[in-house]
Amino acid sequence: MNIGIIGSGWLAQAMARAWRAKGQITLTTRDSEKQQQLIDQGFNCVIYELGDELPFLASIDTLIIATTSKQLNAHQSLIKHLEQFPDLKILFTSSTSVYPNDSKTHAEDSKQVITDHPLYLIEQCLQQHPETTVIRCGGLIGPGRHPGRFFRDKPIPSPHAPVNLLPLVDAVGVYWFIIEQNIGNMTINACHHEHPTKGEYYPKMAKSIGLKPPTISQHNSNPGKTVNSRLLTEALGYAMQGSIWEIDVQSNIWVKPR
Repeated sequence: MNIGIIGSGWLAQAMARAWRAKGQITLTTRDSEKQQQLIDQGFNCVIYELGDELPFLASIDTLIIATTSKQLNAHQSLIKHLEQFPDLKILFTSSTSVYPNDSKTHAEDSKQVITDHPLYLIEQCLQQHPETTVIRCGGLIGPGRHPGRFFRDKPIPSPHAPVNLLPLVDAVGVYWFIIEQNIGNMTINACHHEHPTKGEYYPKMAKSIGLKPPTISQHNSNPGKTVNSRLLTEALGYAMQGSIWEIDVQSNIWVKPR
């Protein structure tokens, strides 16, 4: 299996590391120094600017877009290149932030979506391709992203709002599950099923690593939302592996870059 990943950040590197024995994985970066570091670590990596023509499109089965870019014009340019490959599986990394903080529970068919959100606009753009699957990830946590450190230097906002999180092991697991099950042309929420409030969760996680609990903001600015991932876990059958309470800081799918 040949997989191309646009990006080489925290999630992209974890996927490449986890899957390196399963096939040919190619990452991209805009930085030549980072490219060399990744090559030295045993990764395939090419220099690439989002929106340009990808040099490896004809040789891959799946393209994963795993960047933080919210540039619609770059994705519009990318989709033009992808038109030549209608059978290529495309997985786009979106976010649950496309749902409003309205105290409601949101599934994939929710009518309450922030239609001018940059990621939602990119979703709509990429879904012009017949094999695009959008994965709306919760907040990513895991090695190098311990939630106990998220509010180390600032108060926790909206303490009564629920958390919507996704452990790294499940972020990697969900993508591989979609690839392995040949799932396409869908929008999928990917969040852990536990949703404690921010005011409960983050102080506990800070204490768990010996840090002073963060302060709580006195301004409850929004009620938050709960993201429902039952399509993924019940209809499609993915079994969550990770915990939002026990963070695997020594995971073998993530090694801190030099």
